[in-house]
Amino acid sequence: MMAEMIIGVLTSFSAAHSIPGHQRCGRIHGHNFRVEVEIAGEIKGNGMVMDFFDLKKEVNAVISEFDHRFINEIIEIPTSENICIYIFEKLREKGLKVIRVRVSENEDKWAEIRA
Repeated sequence: MMAEMIIGVLTSFSAAHSIPGHQRCGRIHGHNFRVEVEIAGEIKGNGMVMDFFDLKKEVNAVISEFDHRFINEIIEIPTSENICIYIFEKLREKGLKVIRVRVSENEDKWAEIRA
């Protein structure tokens, strides 16, 4: 029996947000968010868990809700952690076996959720 295979994609979006009650981040500001998603599954007859193109299409469909938007209109407290959870849950609702989502505000700051 073969172990499950893990595949992943990387994409990004640009958006603005503010963190209510935060001294510095309470002001509206923006980021070029980077999003990494990993899913697990069995390798199918075509040799793939899922086509990378199809996986990226599913991820981009979720993050398109944020792209060039004010995220506070979608998530009440739009921290990287809450954005990460939102993406994780939306992809799970689509039936994907998501095992990791990482949302980075920039190169040295990120939030990550793992199944």
